Amino acid sequence: MKKMKYGWVCLALILLLVSGCAAQPESATGPAGAAEPSPATENTGSQGDTAPGLQETGASSENSAAISDEKSDSMHSGKFFAKNGNILIYYAELQDGIYMVDTVKNTVRRLVKTHSVHKLYFDGTYVYYVPYYYLGRGIYRVDLKGNTEKICTNSSLQLWLTEDKIYFTDQIGFDDINQTPRGNLCTMNKDGTNIQILIKNVGNYFSIQDEWIYYTHMNNRDLYRAALDGSRSELLAEGRTYITAADNDYLIYTDYEDSETQHLLNNRTGENIILGQFGGGSRYNGQFYIVTEERGPDGIPSSAGWSVFRVDQKAGKAVKLAFLKMDRFGLDSMSYVYGDWLYFYTMDGGPTGQRGTYRVKWPCDDYEAEYLVDGYLFYLDGYGYYIEEDENAQPPTFARINLQIGEVSRWPFQE
Repeated sequence: MKKMKYGWVCLALILLLVSGCAAQPESATGPAGAAEPSPATENTGSQGDTAPGLQETGASSENSAAISDEKSDSMHSGKFFAKNGNILIYYAELQDGIYMVDTVKNTVRRLVKTHSVHKLYFDGTYVYYVPYYYLGRGIYRVDLKGNTEKICTNSSLQLWLTEDKIYFTDQIGFDDINQTPRGNLCTMNKDGTNIQILIKNVGNYFSIQDEWIYYTHMNNRDLYRAALDGSRSELLAEGRTYITAADNDYLIYTDYEDSETQHLLNNRTGENIILGQFGGGSRYNGQFYIVTEERGPDGIPSSAGWSVFRVDQKAGKAVKLAFLKMDRFGLDSMSYVYGDWLYFYTMDGGPTGQRGTYRVKWPCDDYEAEYLVDGYLFYLDGYGYYIEEDENAQPPTFARINLQIGEVSRWPFQE
């Protein structure tokens, strides 16, 4: 039953990204806490293997100098994986727990035994997690020794950690179809004290950038922003809006009232550009990417495939990188961009005929898809993290693949 549940979770992740309904990493400021040794010198457990078909490729200069997503991803995105320095945190459903990997000490141990984690976050000192709505209530905090406490009894589907506070949605009911946050947007101290309501009736995911909170109103579904204390609320766009990526200068959002159009909104000038229909936006290494079906002169979206754009933030324009033909890629989700490569996950085999992760070099017109691993990767700063499960290998192994050179590091699970 657990294996089936795990498969449905992976499938849900794919569909959410394609439909533009997945929370994505936002802007980042670099790692917090202890600095991690460079990949060239770090002792990282069992090494030496190279993923099938993956040859060494240099990352573009743009990626080499790109912003690290580590701190923002761990404190804001809410996934099954988080990283701070040499500490990796991972929820392994089939192994019933939240695990900690120390890449310097080469150790893996279980912090919490649980079969119900919806999202987790990590600030370098504590792991915060929320359970699935129907399998528990509350917000939990765990230190790196495994001591666990429930710091809030309120249900929530989204947290946003800062250095001294937690912003969260105090869940009101549950949307079984979309399974997104809905309720009052609140703040509290990181020990759960001093809960305050900032904005009432927030729907879908919110994002905090600079001195502003960007959110969708639960009643009219319009897009707003407000100051960090909830004051000075401003209307930014009308429609049935859903934020998919954000930073200080831009927002990418979906308008479900206008047939799932994909919008690029300039927060400073107010310019609002429609890039296409269906799909969604993401932010990797400080860059915005949008996958969508471009509209033709007749206003009808292309059914031939997906266009991939990257936002030139200086020019304020979206530059087309690639076109993904529908008959080859189908609904496979684009999960990451690194160097000149686009990364995908497929459940049905995709262009390689194998379930798992593959990549394609853009612009993808005459592409050869390279198969990487049989697993769903969580990406961060040029690496992919996953659980490697082999029927002939016990116990399961936590693995990391270097996307530039293909080297795989492994840490076996321990109780």
